[in-house]
Amino acid sequence: MEKTRQHTAVTPMDTVFHTAVCAAFGVMLAGQVCATENLRAVPVPPSGMLIELTDVILDEKPDQTFVYSRFRFLVPELAKGNPPELEVLARDFEFLCNEFALPIVLESTAEVDRIVISYSDRPVDFGATDPDARQFFEQFGVKNDACIWENY
Repeated sequence: MEKTRQHTAVTPMDTVFHTAVCAAFGVMLAGQVCATENLRAVPVPPSGMLIELTDVILDEKPDQTFVYSRFRFLVPELAKGNPPELEVLARDFEFLCNEFALPIVLESTAEVDRIVISYSDRPVDFGATDPDARQFFEQFGVKNDACIWENY
C-alpha cells in the first residue's frame, strides 16, 4: 500500500485549506473542529443515493509530486444488494467533484493537483483495509477550473 503523509501539525497550507473546508462543511480537517453555523449541504448526486460527507483529507505523496484533496462519503445503501452500475457511480463522482469538491478547492490557496471522491458503505479509517467494506473511488485532475477524470 502506498503511504501518504497526513498533516497532523497545522501548516500554512493546511490552515488556508482548513478554513475553506470549515466554511463550507464544518467537517474536521487536520485535527481541528469547525463551527457548524455556515454548513454547505451535500448535494444529492445523480444516482439519488443518500450520502454523508465523513471527512476531507489534504495529503501529499511522499515524493511531493502531487497534493491530493480527498472527499470521503459514507453511503450505507451500498451495503444492500448489488452495487450500482459503474456508470452510475462515475456520474456521481464527476458531479460531486465539479459541483461540491472543486469549489472548495478553488476557494482555498492550497495548490491541489488531484481530487479523490470515495464512497464506502461503512466507516473505514483512511489507509486502513476492511475486506467486508464496499468502497469505490475515482481520481480527478484539477485543470482549467474543472475536474478531469484520470485513469490511474
